[in-house]
Amino acid sequence: MVFPKIDIDDMPKWEGDLAPLECIAIKDETHNVKSFTFRSKVDAWFEFLPGQHTTLFLNINDVSVMRTYTIASSPTHPHAITITNKLLENGTVTNWMHTHLKVGDCIDALNIGGSFGIAFDQPRDKVLFMSGGSGITPMLSMSRYLIDLSIDSDIVFLHNAQTPRDLIAKDEIDFYEQQQSNFNRHYICDNADDDWPGERGLLSLTMLNNLVSDIIEREVYCCGPKAYMDNVKSILNEIGFDMAHYHQESFDIESSTAQQNMAEPDKFIAHEEGESIEVVEYNITLQETGKTIKCGSNTNILVAIQKEGIVTPFACSMGMCGTCRTKMIEGKVDMDAQGGLLKSHEAEGYILTCCSHPESDLVLEL
Repeated sequence: MVFPKIDIDDMPKWEGDLAPLECIAIKDETHNVKSFTFRSKVDAWFEFLPGQHTTLFLNINDVSVMRTYTIASSPTHPHAITITNKLLENGTVTNWMHTHLKVGDCIDALNIGGSFGIAFDQPRDKVLFMSGGSGITPMLSMSRYLIDLSIDSDIVFLHNAQTPRDLIAKDEIDFYEQQQSNFNRHYICDNADDDWPGERGLLSLTMLNNLVSDIIEREVYCCGPKAYMDNVKSILNEIGFDMAHYHQESFDIESSTAQQNMAEPDKFIAHEEGESIEVVEYNITLQETGKTIKCGSNTNILVAIQKEGIVTPFACSMGMCGTCRTKMIEGKVDMDAQGGLLKSHEAEGYILTCCSHPESDLVLEL
């Protein structure tokens, strides 16, 4: 029996692109959800805050792909991280992980990042975690963190699932409610039979008031599909909730198939808008297609490409996932990557088109 090092004073901190991850455990959470636990291949420790995410970098069928996942485990367990994900229709990375990834396999990942979670705020003592589907992962990380540290907080954990068999980590959440005087959980299922004792259907104002009567006093953290989060915000606005105490994950947790769609350019914010900023228009040559397009210095390159009707891979559109990575052969850009680019790739000249603005004419390997 060989024990790994556990003294973090004698270990390096894990940094993506430098220390591959080894899968050390796989757990079936539901019929279509698995949890994958990883440790650093070089005995490094993980520094992160509950609610943050990392981006996996994989080679699937000789194609390099990257996907961003929230870390479900707590930073109070720094020697491993757990990613919990759900099988998706036509999902490339998640489906490969569910069918091919085995204990002992190694994968690469980017640095940990993100700014969603209680550790980034000064929250009220009463918190409400609201999640839909696989949006439960940051709520699990934050709950585990608060409980591990015995932080004096009043926690309500409200989770929506399609059916009772889709409830992720149900045994663990039930255990917290039984053992923690400050933890109350509520499940809502879209569809359930007559034996289901909990709420069912779409979350409504009446339902929320019945389950969380003091919601107006709570700090709310929300994560789930866009329609779910939009519904939550609509309800909170209806009751006059102070939205300064509302927080939601900023990228679509189920965006692994988003690259098949076209972005909506009017939803992207122009770069350095203002009357005093001179906008310079540059030529961007796409080497593989032979096309040349125009892109202003106040527009990100992904938007300029898509305005021409050219389909190119993308997912988060925020510089986090790395899906829009492409090599810049010539030119200079201003890039605000949010962790979605390996250091080695950046050194080789790769950029993320979704968060790069031209500072000269460009030639891209597209």
